[in-house]
Amino acid sequence: MADEAPVREGGSRRLVFAALAVAAALVVGVGAFTLGGGSSSGGSGTNDGGRSVALPSSSQAPAVPDKSRFLAPAAGTKYFGVAAHDAPWKSTVLSGIAKDAGGTAPNMVEYFVNWTKGFDPDAVRAAYSQHALPVLTWEPWAGSAKGTKQRSYALSTIIGGAHDAYITAFAQAVKDDGWPVAIRLGHEMNGHWYPWAEHNGVNKPGQFVAAWKHVRAIFDKAGVDNVIWVWAPNTLRGADQVSLKSLYPGDAYVDWIGLSAYDVTESTAGSVLDPTLRALRKFTDRPLLITETGAQPGAQKAPWIGTFFPWLDTHPDVIGFVWFQYTREQGGGADWTFTSSTAAQQAFRKGARTLKLAPIPAPA
Repeated sequence: MADEAPVREGGSRRLVFAALAVAAALVVGVGAFTLGGGSSSGGSGTNDGGRSVALPSSSQAPAVPDKSRFLAPAAGTKYFGVAAHDAPWKSTVLSGIAKDAGGTAPNMVEYFVNWTKGFDPDAVRAAYSQHALPVLTWEPWAGSAKGTKQRSYALSTIIGGAHDAYITAFAQAVKDDGWPVAIRLGHEMNGHWYPWAEHNGVNKPGQFVAAWKHVRAIFDKAGVDNVIWVWAPNTLRGADQVSLKSLYPGDAYVDWIGLSAYDVTESTAGSVLDPTLRALRKFTDRPLLITETGAQPGAQKAPWIGTFFPWLDTHPDVIGFVWFQYTREQGGGADWTFTSSTAAQQAFRKGARTLKLAPIPAPA
């Protein structure tokens, strides 16, 4: 469970309230409003003791799969992920989402950890116990309460080694746990709303790549081989005017491309996703996972969801998606959930029935 509400602050989410004014002006997809606090979930990703998932006892030694089995899902299979309050720690969350989705159970779960928190192996084990691949969004800051600049977490401090002890301890804990985990490091770096963004007034061009490679070097030195590294920008719409390629560390340092892609006023998935996907494919062919998506309430929501699943089916290089299943009351800034209306839920259920999901093993 995150220790602070996952208020949306990324570019696409920050368009929520802007879109109201923008729509009146008949201008779509520009500008950004701060919804207040929060990371791209804003949470630390730590459990507060409210766990309800039954974990294997320490005396058990389940066979741990190699990360290679997850890197490229079998042809035709996808990841259906969710980011939701109390997931993965409370089993009723994912089981409830499966029920809401008409019986299609998520096989991936995303949660958020900032750099004041250590690695929690129980979160990983809780995810696998529910047949869901864990995606850990690792955020180099102290949380939203400290603001968006946080000079103690500027990219220069990462490059210069100020956080090496923390990164090393985290890397060793990931290695010791052994279970594969996808780590989305410093997401939405092409915006300006996080301390790790080059355009936030604290950092300089070229520093994001250098910081990423520095973190990877520490993990590599520790011999960590159970991480799927996810580099995940925001869609071009809503982000700053910065070259995505200039922020990319290179295929040698990245396993998956991620993407934050939210519908605000658009009625088709392609109108949100295609421009950025075309830009990404100019410099990398890595598999793409939509690491955050959702749609804000409105007449366009159900139609947008209705186009999302056919779009996904026609893009074999897109291996799946993570739905941001948070409401305004839970800190989402808007109700991005697929259950916000009967029409939206029906559209999602129809689309979910078309998914063939990649199997995820559970600990014995």
